[in-house]
Amino acid sequence: MVRLKDVANVTLGADDYDSSVSFDGRKAVYIGIQVAPGANLLDVIKKVRAQMPGIEAELPTGLKANIVYDSTKFVDSSINEVLKTLFEAVLIVTLVVFVFLGSFRSVLIPVIAIPLSLVGTFGVMLMLGYSINLLTLLAFVLAIGLVVDDAIIVVENISRHLEEGQTPFDAATMAARELASPIISMTIVLIAVYVPIGFMQGLTGALFTEFAFTLVGAVTMSAIIALTLSPMLGSKLLRAPKKEGGGWQDHLVLWLDRQFTRLHRAYQRKLDGVLNYLPVVGVFIVFMLGGIYFLYSTSMTELAPQEDQGVLISIAFNAPTATLEQRQLYGDQVVKDFQGFKETNHVFQLNTPTQVISGMVLKPWDERTQTATQLQPQVQKELGQIAGTQNAVFQPPSLPGSRGLPIQFVITTTEPFEQLFTVANNFLQEALKTGDFIFRHSRRCWVAAM
Repeated sequence: MVRLKDVANVTLGADDYDSSVSFDGRKAVYIGIQVAPGANLLDVIKKVRAQMPGIEAELPTGLKANIVYDSTKFVDSSINEVLKTLFEAVLIVTLVVFVFLGSFRSVLIPVIAIPLSLVGTFGVMLMLGYSINLLTLLAFVLAIGLVVDDAIIVVENISRHLEEGQTPFDAATMAARELASPIISMTIVLIAVYVPIGFMQGLTGALFTEFAFTLVGAVTMSAIIALTLSPMLGSKLLRAPKKEGGGWQDHLVLWLDRQFTRLHRAYQRKLDGVLNYLPVVGVFIVFMLGGIYFLYSTSMTELAPQEDQGVLISIAFNAPTATLEQRQLYGDQVVKDFQGFKETNHVFQLNTPTQVISGMVLKPWDERTQTATQLQPQVQKELGQIAGTQNAVFQPPSLPGSRGLPIQFVITTTEPFEQLFTVANNFLQEALKTGDFIFRHSRRCWVAAM
């Protein structure tokens, strides 16, 4: 009988002795889950969390499992922001309609129309096979302001006809007929603006297709409800205020009308006075038109604004000959700096021969006072003081697809390496002179943008 110990040295070890992973400064094993293109991110994380208890039960003694970074928390926060925006829109509409019309009955119509328009938009999304994601949420935030307008103008027009002595049914019918053409025209214009975005080619078209058609569905549903449900509700709920007697609401309406009449007359007097000085008005108009060009030409452009996703990523570049222990020495300082910020919740780190990737997972948005964008330069300043290594701190891109540093340049040639090295160094020197870059990494000719 021949045993393994007789012919070999058997030890319990690792496949790779040149890499390491840590979580909150302790050694760990890292498992990354990539969502398939057609999968729903929220469903995936829900199933992962459902499997976690079973995984933890099978772990050896002394090992614990934890979800380090969950990107769906950002999606959930975005959904909460949309709900908050919807609540604020309903509240503002309620106050504005009540102040101008002075009737609780008139408030009910836009309050009912807004959620129904959004529910109809969800139906359009279901038919098109869209899901709730960052771009459709962005469309809903914009759509909330659009679906409010149609219901308000219908209510205001019905109220005007009621004050002229029309019956509720006749006032609603006349208001719908008068506003049918403007609402349909406005809807067609908005559709004409957003539909071309859905048919754009390339990356922009692939990303913003759902955004465009979600907005189209929202404005279409808003127009349909404004020309059908809103007039019907107006004929049942609205009534003209009484000129004499009546309740406190009628007196409030009459008082508000008098105040707005005074405001209108005062504004008209001021406007007439200003227009009497046409040269001054002309100069002001010239400055306004010139300011439009200046603001447009000096404004920064980007495909999508940077969003606070609750995490900062750091990539460290070390000497090519640095050992695992040397890289870990620098990595421990990065972890220490990360943990020095009160906004930090967890820290993870992947130490590989080519680069060291560290993650600073921030506390929930409502538990911190600084955003990731505000923290990024502060963290970069701290990591820049670590001698022997270079660190670039950045946030994950708002839109999917890109990886690594925000800006990377690749210089290729068939000329000798010495000439390429000279060109690359000259390029890096010119880039640093602009002041828009933090550092250079000459071994790979990488530059990190601020």
